[in-house]
Amino acid sequence: MAESRERKMSYNLSLKLRIINGLGYRLTAETMIMDFGCGSGKTVQEFRDHGYQAFGCDVKFKDAEHVNTASMSEDNIIRLIHVRPYTLPFKENMFDFIFSDQIFEHAKNYSESNAEISRVLASGGYCIHIFPSRYRPIEGHPYVPFASIIQSHPWLYLRAKMGIRTEYQKGLSATETASRIYAYLRDHTNYLSKAQIYREFKKHFDDVRFSEHILFTHSRRGRYMHFLYKAFPFLPSLYSTFRARVVLARKCSKVS
Repeated sequence: MAESRERKMSYNLSLKLRIINGLGYRLTAETMIMDFGCGSGKTVQEFRDHGYQAFGCDVKFKDAEHVNTASMSEDNIIRLIHVRPYTLPFKENMFDFIFSDQIFEHAKNYSESNAEISRVLASGGYCIHIFPSRYRPIEGHPYVPFASIIQSHPWLYLRAKMGIRTEYQKGLSATETASRIYAYLRDHTNYLSKAQIYREFKKHFDDVRFSEHILFTHSRRGRYMHFLYKAFPFLPSLYSTFRARVVLARKCSKVS
């Protein structure tokens, strides 16, 4: 473990570990870890490169440079989620720690997802989920202002008519651009309110908390942010409302 940790650690993984430590937990070589919505398996691979027992799952794997996605899939390190019926491809009580990063804003099946996460999480295990807030000023996928709450075609058309395009929208008319964005937001995003998020997680976990202050104080400018947090205690609440949610969910006992 000590030798593997000498590898250079990415900011993304370092941030996750700082958040975990900030919440009072610690990962060891024996901790069973799962990346929910692992994409290419990049974070799983990096966890393993640093000596951790990490696994991942997703409905579809993505391609990424310098990531051994195919090899990890063949070795059952990363596995495909069974969509119907919705089932995570792991046995009950397998993991001590489960995390997701930018996943739950896409979840159309909160209850099914959390039920399955709870099933594969061991008693005493915990989850950390980081995802964009419903009221984030710029929706981070099509980059449309307030598109997480305003998804009407006229609003999207107005943005497209201004000539604003992502790399995937270049060459499209304003009408086609607006239609594609509308379809994406309708089919692939689901921004719940804070109260709705809490209710959904509480159905399947004993202890549910919003912990945005941890992300707020452990970011790249953490020391500066920590000073601001001490001076202005309301800032993490603003961060939660207009930037990102950080949900800590713990399975203290077997949930029926």
